[in-house]
Amino acid sequence: MTLVGIHGGLSVDHLVTEPAGARFSCPGGPALFAALGARLVAGTDVRVSCPLPEDEPGFARIFDDFDVDRRHCHQVPTVPRLWILNSARGRRIVTQDTTAGTELESPGPVGPGPVGPPSEDPLPAPAAGFRDGLDGLVASSPAERPAADPKTRVGLDPHQNLVAEEGLEYLRRVVSATTVLLPSRVQLSLLDSDPRRAARSLAAGLGVPVVARLDAEGSYVVTADGIWSVRDRAVTVVETTGAGDACAAAVVAALAAGADPVEAALFGTSIARTALAGWGHEGLAAAAPISRPFPGITTRKEN
Repeated sequence: MTLVGIHGGLSVDHLVTEPAGARFSCPGGPALFAALGARLVAGTDVRVSCPLPEDEPGFARIFDDFDVDRRHCHQVPTVPRLWILNSARGRRIVTQDTTAGTELESPGPVGPGPVGPPSEDPLPAPAAGFRDGLDGLVASSPAERPAADPKTRVGLDPHQNLVAEEGLEYLRRVVSATTVLLPSRVQLSLLDSDPRRAARSLAAGLGVPVVARLDAEGSYVVTADGIWSVRDRAVTVVETTGAGDACAAAVVAALAAGADPVEAALFGTSIARTALAGWGHEGLAAAAPISRPFPGITTRKEN
């Protein structure tokens, strides 16, 4: 068995997808989707460090139902409540907080990817013992380099706002020799209008493997040994929330078990297919662990 740690946040999501409809008060957040995604790589045990809300005990029950070790979580009164809005024009995430006293948010850019809410305060460092024995670690939106044993493979999902504010300097600060960088299309597009070119530039400039998550276009893997495109032509999209987090965690779980980055991207793309098949965490919760990637996913080496 391999042991993968998840350090991230939780949220309660109101999901609205045009024209499919809406679901309200769904459990969500990177820590939940990543934990459920990592456990779907066969042979993976999962440990999570995240805030557990006192007003939403369902999160703890989900972790317990799937044998996710939550002993390193900390109690908080509540977690953010978000509107996640999807339409043909793009995706937007809006906080439900109305303390500012205004109903109408200022207009922002509408594009092909998510536009997030204002950044939250950084999560506290995991409690003592969380990192002990980890084979893999998923770090969601870290502000600083995650502390980890040199033998632990660290999958880093960058902090979108810090990428926008600091660019490459932020990424240099948070990566290490054991990092695999797991940027989304939106994060890459903050650095270059061509996300594939941005992924190649990051791999060359930072000296770490990059597994870029490109939504419906699959994954783009850049390592010192070459460049590969990974595509899933059998995917059916019901709703997209959480697919990227689940994919990233499955990549880390596969790497921790000894897969190379391309094989790990195949596992990540398989788990993304599972997440996309349901609303919120439903597809992930209904699935069984897999020992090999799904059929219908193809790889093509580009150089």
